[in-house]
Amino acid sequence: ARAALPQGYFVWTRGTPDDPASRKIHRLTLPGRDEEIVLTSGEDVEPQISPDGKWVAYAKAKYGGGSDYHDFKLWRVYVVSIHGAGGGRREIKIDDDGAWPSWSQSGALFYNQADGTHSKIIRVEIDDRGRVTGKKTFAVTRDLFGGFAEVNEAAVAPDESWFAGRTRGNGTQNGVSAFTLNPPARLLLARAGDVGCMPRVAPNGAFGLIAGATEGIRWGHAPQVPNRKEDQLLIAARSPNHKAYHPGISTDGNWVLAAQGTDPDHNSGRYDISLYALDPVAMTVGDEQALTTSDFNGWPHLWVGPPGPPPPPHPEVGDFYASSYTVAPGESIVLTWNTFGADQVLLNGAQVAAEGTQEIKPASTMTLSLTASSSIAATGDTRTLEVTVNPTPVPVMVEHFAAQPDHIERGHSTTLDWRVRNATTLDLDGVRIGPVDGHEVSPLETTTYTLTAQGSGGPIQARVTVVVEAQRSGLLPDRGGFRCNFGGGNGGAGFATLVLLVAAALGRPRRRAV
Repeated sequence: ARAALPQGYFVWTRGTPDDPASRKIHRLTLPGRDEEIVLTSGEDVEPQISPDGKWVAYAKAKYGGGSDYHDFKLWRVYVVSIHGAGGGRREIKIDDDGAWPSWSQSGALFYNQADGTHSKIIRVEIDDRGRVTGKKTFAVTRDLFGGFAEVNEAAVAPDESWFAGRTRGNGTQNGVSAFTLNPPARLLLARAGDVGCMPRVAPNGAFGLIAGATEGIRWGHAPQVPNRKEDQLLIAARSPNHKAYHPGISTDGNWVLAAQGTDPDHNSGRYDISLYALDPVAMTVGDEQALTTSDFNGWPHLWVGPPGPPPPPHPEVGDFYASSYTVAPGESIVLTWNTFGADQVLLNGAQVAAEGTQEIKPASTMTLSLTASSSIAATGDTRTLEVTVNPTPVPVMVEHFAAQPDHIERGHSTTLDWRVRNATTLDLDGVRIGPVDGHEVSPLETTTYTLTAQGSGGPIQARVTVVVEAQRSGLLPDRGGFRCNFGGGNGGAGFATLVLLVAAALGRPRRRAV
C-alpha cells in the first residue's frame, strides 16, 4: 500500500522542455499537493532546503538564455525564503561563483566553486536575514585528491565529516565517491556502469544517493558505516528507454525522490518526479507516487516538519535615512530605506515599496516613521528619524558625545552616544549615522573615535577616547571543559597573540542601525 504523504514542502526546478531559461524553483505543499508557488525569477536549479525549513539554497545562471549545465563558472549561489520572493522577501545572493548547494545539520551552507575540473568547497553561515556572517574554504579537492581527473558536484554530509563527489578519470575512478578529510581518504559510493553523478547525502549521514541513468538511482554507505555496501540499486529505471536522474532525500530521511524521462539529455527534455517511502534499515522503497506529470522537472528536495509551516522571516527595517537632517523651508530632502521580510511597509502611514526613495519638502520640523510588517508574521519593526526645519541658518552643534563607559577591560564593549543639533549629515569615523543614536564598539586597544557634523558653520568635530585596560584575570573563561592561561610561563607571549586574534574575530565593532 502507498504510504500517506508527509507534512512538508516539496521544492524542485520546473520549466518548459528544451528551454533552460524558463526554469524556476517551485514549491508544493504536502500532503495536499496544493499551494504551488514560484519561489524564484529563473534560471534556477539545484534547490536544497535548510534543516530548519526557512531557506531554499539554489544556483542561479549568470547569463539568461540557457547556461551550460556542465560549466559551473556560469552559476551563482542564492537563498530565498521558503515562503517565496517578493513583498520584501528577496532572492539573496550568497556568492558570485558557486553551484551544488548542500546544508549541514548545524545550518551551515556549502557549495562548489569550479577549480578547473575540480572544486573548492565553500562553507558559509548566514543569519536570519540571509546575510553571510562567516565564510571559509572547507576543502580544495585538487589539493586533497589530485589523483582524480575530476572531483565536483560535491554534497557535504550533515556532520561535515565527509562529502560525496562526482569523480572522473580512468574507468576505476568514474562514479561518485565518499571522501573524508581527516585523514584524506576515498571510498566508492556508487557508479552506474562506468559513470554516475548528482550525489545527495542522507540527513543522518549514513548513505548517499547518485543518479545512474539507465542503471537507476543507486546508493552506497558512508565511510564510517561498518560492513558498508557500495553501488546498490534503490530505484530502477522505468523501462530500458528511461533514465533515472535528479535524486533527492527528505530532511527526515524517510523519503527519496527521483526524476525519470526518456530524453537523452537529462538537463533538457521532459522529466517527471516521483516520491517513494524509504525503509532506511532495509534500504528498500515503497510504491512510486507521482508528484509532477508534465514539463521539465528536476533537482527535487523535500522538507518534512511538524504541523504548520516553518516560521516566516521576521520583518525588519534595514536602513532608513535622510539626505539631510536639517533644511531651510521649502528645501527638499530624499529619504532612502530598505526592509527585509515585509510585505507591507508604511512611511508615516502611507504604503510604500519594500525598498526605495522618496523626495519630500518639509514645511516644519517633523518626525518620520517607517514601519515594516508581514501578513504571515506576528511581529514588525519601526524606525523613526527627525528632520529639522530652520527658517534662518542655525549653527550646527554637538551637544553630547561620550562613551558609556569610557574605560573597559579588553574583550568588553562600550556604547558611543551623541546628541547633535542642526546637522545636515553626520559621520562616525567616515560611516554615515543619524543625529540621535548609539553605536556599540569593542576596541582591542585604546582608541579615539571622531564624530563629524556637517551644517551651517561646519563641519565641526568631536572626539572621545575609549581606554582599554588589560584583562584582569589571566584565565580565559571556560569554553567547554578547559581553561587556557596566557599569563606567565614560556608560552605566554605566543598565546597572548592567539587571544588577540580570537578577540579580533569575535569582537568586531557592530554598527547599530539608525
